Amino acid sequence: MASMPQFDAMDLVVSNKAVLGFNLSFFAQERELVSMLFDQVCTWIESGNDEHGEKLTCPQVVEMEGMERIGKAHDLIMSGQSVGKIVITMPPVEEPDEI
Repeated sequence: MASMPQFDAMDLVVSNKAVLGFNLSFFAQERELVSMLFDQVCTWIESGNDEHGEKLTCPQVVEMEGMERIGKAHDLIMSGQSVGKIVITMPPVEEPDEI
């Protein structure tokens, strides 16, 4: 029998990691329930509103342009003040003229 893994929860927090566990075997015999829940989620997505009528929103995205902003993006992540995703956009690469 395998032993229960041990870890320090604060190490996970500091390294921005998480441990999640799900036992989904319960749903193997619950096809009607899973189908109903799936249909409900599809309805929310199609309508753009959740079960309470609240508008569904996309994750917050901070977009920064150019490689020179990588340091600022890293500082923002390390500060713990960022919320959502940080995207670094690059200008299109110009193709060299054919000879």
